[in-house]
Amino acid sequence: MMNEKLIEHVGGYDWPYKIKDDGTAEIIGKPSPSPEGALVIPEKLGGCAVTSIGDEVFADCSELTTVAIPVGVTSIGEEAFARCRWLEDVVLPFGVTTIEESAFFGCSGLKAVTIPSSVAVIGRHAFHDCDALTVTMENGVTTIRPTALTVRVSAGDAERVRKLLADAGEDTAKLMILDDSKNEGEIQ
Repeated sequence: MMNEKLIEHVGGYDWPYKIKDDGTAEIIGKPSPSPEGALVIPEKLGGCAVTSIGDEVFADCSELTTVAIPVGVTSIGEEAFARCRWLEDVVLPFGVTTIEESAFFGCSGLKAVTIPSSVAVIGRHAFHDCDALTVTMENGVTTIRPTALTVRVSAGDAERVRKLLADAGEDTAKLMILDDSKNEGEIQ
C-alpha cells in the first residue's frame, strides 16, 4: 500500500495522495474539483499527517485566492502553486523546511509572504514573477538559490538576503528594498 495512489474526500474535494515510507502522507495530484477561492489543505489524509505537497499539485489553479498550509507540512514541491495568478495570500507554517524550485512561480497576485525560521532552503525561481510580493524572512533561512527571489524585501531583511544570495553564487542580486517607514522602495 505504500506509494500507491489513494483518494480521500475532505472539505468538498477529492484529494489524491500517497502514504510515504515514513508513514506520512504526500498530496500528489490536483484535488477535484479544481480549487477556487479560499482553500484549507487537510492536516491528515488516510489517517496520516500530511507532510508534503507534491510537484505541480496546485499549478494553474487560476481561481485560487488564499491557501492555508497546515502545521506538519515540511516540503512544498516544484511548481506546487506555479501560475496561480489570483493567489493573494499563503500562510506558510513553522515546520516547512524546503520550498522547492518554482514553487510559487508566476503568482502575480501574491502580496505578502512570511518565510518562517524553519525554512532552510528556498529553491531557484521559487518566487519568480511575483511582482506584487513583499517577503519577510524570519531568521533561520540558510540557503537561497540564485534567482529564487525577484521580489521586494524589507530594508531589515535586505542585507541577510544579499549575503545568502552571494553565498549561493549570485553576483548581481537586485532587490527591491522597501523603506519600512514609507512603504516605498528602490532597486539596489
